[in-house]
Amino acid sequence: MKMIKTLVAAAAMMACASSFATTVLLGGESPDLQQVINNLYTAAGTPLSAAPDVNANQASEDGRFRIEASGGSVATMVIEVAGRSSTNTFGIYDVNDPTRYLQLFSGAGASGDQAFLSVTDTFRFSANGVSSQFTSATFGYYMGTANGPVLYSQALLNGGNDQMVAYQGDGDTIKLPTRPAGVWGPSSYILGWEDTLLSAGSDRDYQDMVVYVESVTRVPEPGTIALMGLAGLGLALSRRRRS
Repeated sequence: MKMIKTLVAAAAMMACASSFATTVLLGGESPDLQQVINNLYTAAGTPLSAAPDVNANQASEDGRFRIEASGGSVATMVIEVAGRSSTNTFGIYDVNDPTRYLQLFSGAGASGDQAFLSVTDTFRFSANGVSSQFTSATFGYYMGTANGPVLYSQALLNGGNDQMVAYQGDGDTIKLPTRPAGVWGPSSYILGWEDTLLSAGSDRDYQDMVVYVESVTRVPEPGTIALMGLAGLGLALSRRRRS
C-alpha cells in the first residue's frame, strides 16, 4: 500500500512538472528571452537578482486560463523579434472548440500596444469591437503565423510540443514599454512564444512574441486535477493510518 501511495504522488508531481518544463535556448537572436525580461526589471530600477530565470522559474500552467471576477483583462505587447512579426497574430481560443477564437493583436504589434478583453456570464468574449461566443469561461492563448499552423498555449494541440512558456508575477516592480513602473502580481503572466514548430527545426528561443496578460488565473487540466486528488487522498490515508 505504501508503494502505491508513493507512486501516485510521484505521478502527480511528474504530470505537473511535465506541463511546464520547457528548455529555452539563449544567446541566439538578440535580445533573447532572458534579456527581454531583464529589461523590464532594469527599466523599473529593480535588481536583476529578482528577475525570473527563464528556464528554472517557468509557471506551473497547462495553457488554460480564466479572467478574474471583474470579467476584464488587458494584454500588453512587450516585444516582437520574429522575422515574420508583420504577419504574426495573437488572441484567445475556446479550449472546448479551438476553431472558435478572438484576435487581440493583428500583424506587427508595437511594444506597449494594448488590447482589452472582456467576458460576460454567458461566455461571450469581446475585444477590439469584435465578439465571439465561447462554450465556457475557460480559454487558451494562441499565436497565428501566416505561413504555418496556429500555435496554441495547450501543448497537446501542438502535437505535444510547448510553443509557449509562461512566467507568473510574484510582486516584483517592473516597467512595461510605454507604461509606468508597477507591480507584477500573481494574476499576471508574461507569455513567450516560439513561432516555428519544435518538430520543424525551431530555434527554441521563445522571444518571437512576448505578451504580458493580467487579471487571469490558470486552470489545471482535468487529468492533472485528478492525479493531484489521488495523491492528496493517498497522503491523507497514510497520515490517518499512522495516527
